[in-house]
Amino acid sequence: MIAAAIVCALPAAATARVLHAESVLAPGQSGFVSVGGVTSGTGSPHLLDQTELFKTFNYKSAMFGQPGTTEHPHAGVTVTRDNYGVPTIDGDSDYDAWWGVGYAVAQDRLFQLEAFRRATSGTLAEINGTGSLRDDVTNRRDYYTDDEIQKQINALPQSLMPRFKGYRDGINAWVAHVEGPGIAELPGEFPATLASPPHWTLRDSARVGVFLARTVPSSNGAEIEDAAALDQLGPDQFDKLLPTRTPGRISTVPAEDGRFPSNPGTSQAQERRAFKKSAEFTRGLGLPSDPDANAGTLPIPPAAIKLSSTQLKPFPGGGSFMWTISDGNRAYLYNGPQLGFSIPELFVEFEVHSPSQDVRGVSAAGIPVVGIGHNKHLAWGLTSGLTDDNDLYAEKLTGPETYMYKGKERQMDCRNEQFGAREPVTSLLGLLDTPQVKPLLEFTTQRICRTVHGPVQARVGGYAYARRYAVWGKEMKSIVGLSDLNDANTVKQAGRAVDEVTWNENVMAADDRGNIGYWHPGLLPLRPRGYDNRLPYPGTGQAEWRGFLKPQDRPHVINPEQGWLANWNNVPSQDWTNGDGEARERLSGPFHRVAFLGAQVSKVARHPSFKSSTNIVKTTGTTAQQFPQSRGLLRDAEAKASGLGRSALAQLLRWDGNYARVKADGTIDPGAAIWEGFKDEVDQIVQGQFGPGASLLDGGGSNSHMYDIRSLEAYGLQHLSASQLATAAERAAGHLRERFGSADPAKWRDPRRLYKLSAQGAGQAPPLPFFDRGTWNQSVELGR
Repeated sequence: MIAAAIVCALPAAATARVLHAESVLAPGQSGFVSVGGVTSGTGSPHLLDQTELFKTFNYKSAMFGQPGTTEHPHAGVTVTRDNYGVPTIDGDSDYDAWWGVGYAVAQDRLFQLEAFRRATSGTLAEINGTGSLRDDVTNRRDYYTDDEIQKQINALPQSLMPRFKGYRDGINAWVAHVEGPGIAELPGEFPATLASPPHWTLRDSARVGVFLARTVPSSNGAEIEDAAALDQLGPDQFDKLLPTRTPGRISTVPAEDGRFPSNPGTSQAQERRAFKKSAEFTRGLGLPSDPDANAGTLPIPPAAIKLSSTQLKPFPGGGSFMWTISDGNRAYLYNGPQLGFSIPELFVEFEVHSPSQDVRGVSAAGIPVVGIGHNKHLAWGLTSGLTDDNDLYAEKLTGPETYMYKGKERQMDCRNEQFGAREPVTSLLGLLDTPQVKPLLEFTTQRICRTVHGPVQARVGGYAYARRYAVWGKEMKSIVGLSDLNDANTVKQAGRAVDEVTWNENVMAADDRGNIGYWHPGLLPLRPRGYDNRLPYPGTGQAEWRGFLKPQDRPHVINPEQGWLANWNNVPSQDWTNGDGEARERLSGPFHRVAFLGAQVSKVARHPSFKSSTNIVKTTGTTAQQFPQSRGLLRDAEAKASGLGRSALAQLLRWDGNYARVKADGTIDPGAAIWEGFKDEVDQIVQGQFGPGASLLDGGGSNSHMYDIRSLEAYGLQHLSASQLATAAERAAGHLRERFGSADPAKWRDPRRLYKLSAQGAGQAPPLPFFDRGTWNQSVELGR
């Protein structure tokens, strides 16, 4: 009997695999617009063909081996495109497979590759005009020279070089095609911007990878805004609005699975002393009025009229969510990276098979790795970690390019850079009719400097402000970790791969043995205990980092007892601190949007299925997430309110929080307008209590989270009395009556909101209704 049972079990073990996989990438896979389509925005049939899927919460299959149209562009390479234009590449070797990926990506995103190449090398203004000069200066200032980029490439494992070289050669093969016999397939943006197709290099891939590793997982710090807020608010008020730890915070790692402090061994008494010391230090500083100010002066002439389709924002920001569920036998993973919506998107989707790899997912154009996706046994997702992994140092100047460090005068490392700009022609017809090329304009030399801490980003009042990045010079190591993650077969192997990455992206994984896991990885600094990292550090050597957290000390969990995990850019663990609070959304504590997500995931985890896990996004992506959590407070406020304010609250409490359900006239439930107006008034009451300095800590709105709560609104919901909340409702009702011309709250119906889509080329973006969901969405079930 025992032997028979073992025999019966063998086939089941052999069938462990990806059972279901679906995805959607709106508006579509391609970014190709033909020369004749520049004025009309037309080109590939796959520019917009996933839009309806997205709008209706439907998906295409993301299982391996989708049928389609096949071509053989190179010996040993087969490219098969499915009905949505997503390519599957089969290669006889690693080189061949990634040659095919580069070739297929170039077919879909050749002008995007050129935009990425220029943005990351600081030459975007040469095709996009003077409006991009500031970004060019920043990108050359805060990143690397050619020699420095080459050093990171040289440090890559030799096993990865065939992938990088194959990807490069595949892109260049397509470039050769459109420069020769396939000139009709040259994207129309090239003649419109007077640019030439990119002749891709390994450095181009490295620069795109470095840029994404630095900008997507974390931000550039908010120490200057914090210091200004401290000056206006005073220490006590500042500490209330930007505490080291937000009360009621919701962590991805359950407390019972580990608390994971961000600066182990630091007591709260030490933190209080450090805050006092830093507050005294910042009082003696001159602060730049613009935290992103250039290090020097660059004369920029007024911008000319440009072709609107070339107003490039190559790397949009946003937020991201993911969850994973296990019933012990099967595992489910859903990931929705929120990077804003554009045409084409930042991500491009593909599937690749070689003798050493079988993987499908997405990556940014230009990088030979699958960033998010699945292989035959493992699925994984990413969200921005948002941990404070860089710091601003105030260097005491002794001369234009000298400063004090550890008791000695130091010389900055400085170089000269020149920047040029060419205004794009206003229309393709104008270019064809007038054979005049607008000249490349050269401006005065920009002096770019670094200190021992990093690039100098501003100067004021005898200080130079230099930023120290934890990942400085090590960004490409994340490509190594991601490549290993692509090839991992189990959650434990995924954890070992994640230990290698240097950026701070949250990672979740699920395998076909029913295991799930979460990691908050990267080079995470151990801060000096004598200073507060919400504020600038002195650059004199008194506030140096003490190293980095070891992998075992970074937040992580495998197979939590609760059977599920959820992240929506919230804190990773209970003892994690806010840092300089650049991610102001984390200050919302118990009102963070992840609370609503966690409640939905927990409910599905009782009886999980592929369909129920996938459908979570229908609720979370169409509901004002904080509204359900606020019902008790709103009922208390209703009891204290009078007149129109009471009527407005009664109308609001009849709402279920859905902002996507529309009437025939395209308007949505009046609860949405009342909720937004109410939150605005709560924000104003809190600012009235604290003064104008509070607005520096509030955070702005987001195109990814239009109905999300701001930090001052969350503070008000936690600290204002029922009477004060009633006052907020009464004020909001007065404004809404005036705006809608009616005293009947049932008539306060806003139109359905739309995404603000940007263009990374000449494609015409379709109207896209707002959902709080991912740019690309992946849902996977694994098991037997």
